[in-house]
Amino acid sequence: MNCQETRRHWDLFYDSEGDAELHFQLNEHLENCVECAEWFDKQSRLESLIEERLGHETSAQAVTHVDWANVLINAGVTPVTKSRSWLFFSSGILALAASLLVVFGLYGLRFGSDGAPSLSHLSAEVHQHVAAGSLRPEFESQSDVEVDEYLLNRVSFPVRCPPRKDSGFAVSGAGFCELSDQPAAYVVGTVDRHPVSIFVLPKESLEAFPRQRSELRSEPLTGCREGDTEMVFSIIDKNIVLVAGNVGREKLTRVLKSYGTYPHTL
Repeated sequence: MNCQETRRHWDLFYDSEGDAELHFQLNEHLENCVECAEWFDKQSRLESLIEERLGHETSAQAVTHVDWANVLINAGVTPVTKSRSWLFFSSGILALAASLLVVFGLYGLRFGSDGAPSLSHLSAEVHQHVAAGSLRPEFESQSDVEVDEYLLNRVSFPVRCPPRKDSGFAVSGAGFCELSDQPAAYVVGTVDRHPVSIFVLPKESLEAFPRQRSELRSEPLTGCREGDTEMVFSIIDKNIVLVAGNVGREKLTRVLKSYGTYPHTL
């Protein structure tokens, strides 16, 4: 059982559900994978915090507008809501709050060795939750045209997504968030059936991420690995574009290079 499969079964593990063989495989993986063991521990602590907090609140509205708002304000990655909610979950607003806290509140802002926020850390963590299914985009569609139109109407800065289909990327949705207070559009989909996330920021946002700025000054297209997530990024036209996924870097590079080639008709 790999990391992605293990994390996908976290709910069953935490609730002591599922068959004995599944729990044996999960425990075996956790004994040999420090990253997943830490991830499971954080998720367990998150559940305890939510249960404790809900026990003290008298209404779901108070939880939503007080606790989660403070968590998101203090986190390096925050959703931005304008005319609609950032995310919709079938289980309701409390599930939304819990999912946001999983991604942003518990992990917090990620920094590089120089103490500055790291675009690669932040993007990798959002992607990992997308891949695990614990985070869904605010707009879901498998239509290139619909996703393209959605982003044109949703994002205030120039953005050209999604990449062409011949890049190997199959789109499934898109949304808008902030990475260390910087506006970012994101597009999610798959390459060879593996989850891939594309993050697009205004070019001037690079000033907030010194490490990536330095790397791109020496290499116009560069890549790195965060945990089990490969990523490549570059400056294309007026955007910083970062592609993250659990596939080979050459396939991610193909997706990156196709950015900006999608024909706009609007």
